[in-house]
Amino acid sequence: MYYISKISTSETNQLHSIILKKVINETTYVSAIGYGGGGVFEEFCGKFHWDEEKDGLAGCFSNFHDPDEWEKKSFELEIIDEPFELINEEDKKIISQITEEIWNEYLTYDEEADTRLIRKKYSDELENDYTYSDDWDDDVVGFISNNFWGLSISFDW
Repeated sequence: MYYISKISTSETNQLHSIILKKVINETTYVSAIGYGGGGVFEEFCGKFHWDEEKDGLAGCFSNFHDPDEWEKKSFELEIIDEPFELINEEDKKIISQITEEIWNEYLTYDEEADTRLIRKKYSDELENDYTYSDDWDDDVVGFISNNFWGLSISFDW
C-alpha cells in the first residue's frame, strides 16, 4: 500500500512524501520519506500492532531508514521508552525490503539537483498533487503521522 505526494509548487514531480505500508501477521510496518520543513527530508520506519492485553496501539520506530535498533517504543499517544533495542532479523528484513521498494519502484534521485523525483508511472497518477494505491487506508498511518514522525504531512481522522 502506498501514498505519494509531490511538492505542489514544483513544476517537476518533486517528492513531498512517500509512505509504504505492509501488514504482515497483524503487524503494520511503515516506511516513509518526506519533507520535514526547512528544506530537510526526514525518514521514518516502524512496526505497530494492536495490543489485546492493554487494549491499544503499540509499536516501535526509528527516525531513519535501515536502523540497527528501534529508537522508541510507543503505546497509544505516548512514547513509553527509548530502549535503543536491536531490531530482530525478520523486522530488519521487512523494513529493508520496503525501503528498497521505495527507491526501486517509486522514486529516483537527481544528484545534480539534489532532488527526489516520483517515477513517471506514479507521477502520471497524481491528482491534486497526490496519489495512493487502491488498497490504501490511513488508519495506522494517520495515528503515527499525527503523533510520532517528523514529516510535515499528517492525516486527519
